[in-house]
Formats: sequence, structure tokens, C-alpha cells
Amino acid sequence: MAPILSALATGIGLLTDKYMLGATNFVEHYALDFHATHAQKDFVKAAMYAGAMLGMIVMGPASDFFGRRLGLILCSFITLLGALLSALAWSENALIAARVITGIGMGGEYPLASSHSAESSDKTSDGARNVALLYLFGSGFGQALCPFVTYLMDVAGVPHKLLWRWIFGVGVILSALGLALRYFAIQDSQKFVESKQAEQKHHASTWKILAPYWRALLGTAGCWFLFDIVEYGLKQNDAAIFSKNASATYTDSILQVLWSRLLVIPSLIFAPWLLTKISSKRVQLVGFLGCALANLILAVAYEELQDLSGLFFAFYIAQLSFQSLPGVTTMAISAEIYPSMVRGTGAGISAACGKLGATVGSYFFSELKNLGEIRAIFWTVFATSGLAMLLTVLTTPYYNGDGLDEADALACDSKPGQAVKVLYAGPKNCDGTEPTKSARYVSEDLADDAEENVMA
Repeated sequence: MAPILSALATGIGLLTDKYMLGATNFVEHYALDFHATHAQKDFVKAAMYAGAMLGMIVMGPASDFFGRRLGLILCSFITLLGALLSALAWSENALIAARVITGIGMGGEYPLASSHSAESSDKTSDGARNVALLYLFGSGFGQALCPFVTYLMDVAGVPHKLLWRWIFGVGVILSALGLALRYFAIQDSQKFVESKQAEQKHHASTWKILAPYWRALLGTAGCWFLFDIVEYGLKQNDAAIFSKNASATYTDSILQVLWSRLLVIPSLIFAPWLLTKISSKRVQLVGFLGCALANLILAVAYEELQDLSGLFFAFYIAQLSFQSLPGVTTMAISAEIYPSMVRGTGAGISAACGKLGATVGSYFFSELKNLGEIRAIFWTVFATSGLAMLLTVLTTPYYNGDGLDEADALACDSKPGQAVKVLYAGPKNCDGTEPTKSARYVSEDLADDAEENVMA
């Protein structure tokens, strides 16, 4: 029972995050008592991302010092405060401020929850799978929960001036539940505790350990940036996209958003299994490729598909399903490849770059939506996905659990340069019959070190 509660406590923050992010997809339609301008509506969507970037940059590195448990508890408390202020907001500007506060708490969730999930795995090779299950719980059910709650209240006839507040009110309940679960059910993993002991023994600084990982950091941060342009740019505006195509009423467009979230869940269930069969790098490439092709079709045939609402919806679901693969891997790779003692920092920087992409995508796509340029949105997604594929090929390592263990051990022994070579040497051969490329790198480095010592 304890492992289940711990997993639930870890994942409920991401579920709340996805729920609260989805809220702004609908709130702008119902909060008419504010008489908001287009610019204010766009800032409401972008405000949470600004707070999230701050939360990621601060909470990720901070958790490397005071632990994942305390960091996760603090994230839940800040999110609870922001959600409460959002529900009670008295003006559009007050709502923007409340969303920034919510974003700070939510931002910390990404590096902390993913790092804790990967570090808590019984086997290192299960890290990506466990992060994928975390993503399934958060992105799958969290993103479906918001349109579900909104649809139920809408058809129940809840007055619009109260409906949008109750959307945030459900976020308050989720945040409070997460805070209680984390206080009683989460502990720092043994791997994290051991890494802190090694760090104190060698007096290693965060930046000295992380500096040789510059190529990996370029990959995880860059790919997450590009992915979030796509994901949040679309998901913050797809209610309006659907209402322009197939729906006669806004309520129908909410139902289409709900179905789009539910129909993506099978791909999120498929992702953890796929990550046990092929590498995270290849899963990411498949996801970006599928997303690019589906959006190319949506862009080229947009006018024709407008009259074929079922076919338009099918292609939109296809691109969302492919999106779920890099959605999992951008988080999983960032939570796996950095040494445990600086994992919060590496994952936090990567996640912050992702939310910068979310801010760009949300604002830019909203402007395109306001201009009626829906086709341009799909062209942008196609180009962004293609660029992400190229960056994945050039910067993302191809690794397995044994290689990660060896790299982590070298980093803990104050040899981050050798750790990076192991990471990029490819999956390790565990049967002992042939020397691995990574083993040859380490042997060569040790020989070089010995030669340097003799010469000295």
C-alpha cells in the first residue's frame, strides 16, 4: 500500500498541473464579467508559464540541496495558494497574478516529480517507464479531467460567472489532496541520499559536475522547448479550433476537447511499454515524426477537412497521440541522464526551457487563432516537429540502464567528463563477453590519468 500511496503522491501534482493548465482553455469563454481584452486573455494563458519557469529554475536546483520530499511539499503548498487566489480573483489582472503564483508551484513539479520517480525505481532501466507512468497519470487523466468537469457544469446550467470559479475550485481540492498525501507518504529515495553523501565526500560543486553535460543539456532543453511550443500552443487553443470547424455550440466544442483527451490516453498507456522495448531516443524520434506528418496533412488539406469534421478530428487525434511520445521522453530523458546529485538542476533547466516554449507557443498560437489563421498553426507545428527531430539526432544520447549506472558512479566519484563519455558511448553490453565502447573510453581515460601522474 505504501508504494502505491507514494506513487499517487508523486503524480497528483502533475495531474493538478495539467488540470489547471487546461482551465484557461475554457475560462476565457465564461469569465465575461471581467470584460477582458484579447491581450489580457492571452496573458492569462501565458502567466502560468512565466511562474512555471521561475519555479523550475528555483525548485529544481534547490531540491538537489534540501531533498525531493520537502521540495514536492512546498510545490503543493504554492499551487494550493495560487489555485485559491484564481478561484477568488476579483479582476483580470488579479487572475493573471494568481496564475503566476500557481505556475511557480506547478513549475517545480516537473523536475522534482520526474527526478523522484526515476530515482525511486528498483532498477535504473525502469526509470523511463516509471516517468512514463507518471506522465500517463498527469497528462492523460489530468488533461481529460478539466474538460470533463467543465462539460458537466455547463450542461448542468451553472451560471457562467460561477462556473469558471468552480473550475479553479476543483484545482484547489486537488492541490490540498496532493499536499496531504505528500506530507504523509513521500520520502527521499535511497539513490538521492547516497548521491548527497558522495557529494559531501568529494566537495563537488553543481556546475563542475554539470558543465561536461553541455551537449546533453542542449538536447533536453532544446527538445523540451520545441515540444512545448507544439503541445501548449495547441492545447490552450483547441476549444476554439474545434468551434471553428465542426461545432455549432461552445458546449459541443468542450465535448470534442474531452474526447480528444480521452482518445489520447491509449497512446499514453502504450508509451511505458514501448520504452521497455526501444530506447528513449528512438521513441522521441517516432513521436516527432508522426506529429510532423499528421500536421502536414492538416495544414495542406485544412480547407477540405473543414467540411469533413470527422476526418479532421481523426487527424487531430493522430497528431495528439504522436505528441504523447515526446511528451513522455522529454521528461524522462531529463530525469535520467544527469547524475543524481545535480539531477534536479539539469531537469529544472530543461523544464524551464520547455515552459519558455509553452509561453511562446500559447501566445503566438492564440494570436494566429484570433486572426483566423488556423492553417498557419498546423504549418508551425510541422516545422517545429521537424526541427525537434534534427536536434534529437544530434544531441540526445542512446543509452540503457547499465550505462546510466556507470555514468552516475563516475560522476559521484568526481569524474563527470568520463561519465559523459560513457553516456554517449551507447548501451552497455552486460554479458561480459565483449568490452563495451563505454568501457574502452573509461580504460583509455584511466590510462591517460596514470600517464599524466607519472609524467608529473
